[in-house]
Amino acid sequence: MAVTIRDAGPADAEAIANLLTQLGYSADPGRVPARLERLAIVGDRVVVAEADGKVAGLAHLQVTPTIEHDRPVAKIGALVVEESRRGTGVGRALVDALEGEARGRGCGVLFLTTAERRDDAHLFYERVGFAHTGRRYSRTLSQ
Repeated sequence: MAVTIRDAGPADAEAIANLLTQLGYSADPGRVPARLERLAIVGDRVVVAEADGKVAGLAHLQVTPTIEHDRPVAKIGALVVEESRRGTGVGRALVDALEGEARGRGCGVLFLTTAERRDDAHLFYERVGFAHTGRRYSRTLSQ
């Protein structure tokens, strides 16, 4: 199976919403194009993986300068593969594409966060070369 990585666009809204729902974030397809536009404005990159002519995965890269490092850091903000395509190389292709983008943008670190409950994802991240280095804490902010 050949996997093609390309930039996500408004025509992918339905597939992106479905993938975000599989990741645990409900998403209205009608709001996806505005999200993509917002992310592009700040320099983020959102890509989709296509396999057999259908969107099979999604990944989002954020590049940020930090006080802790001389070079910018890159965060994978979202990474999800269609349930029926997991274990077929789609996730690895997405990670490889984002790593290439991060290197091309001069980043010194590529990292991601993941929920404690996602044991299958943790195993995948370790298989593709990520190390477990810490914890994430969060707080939901009201408007």
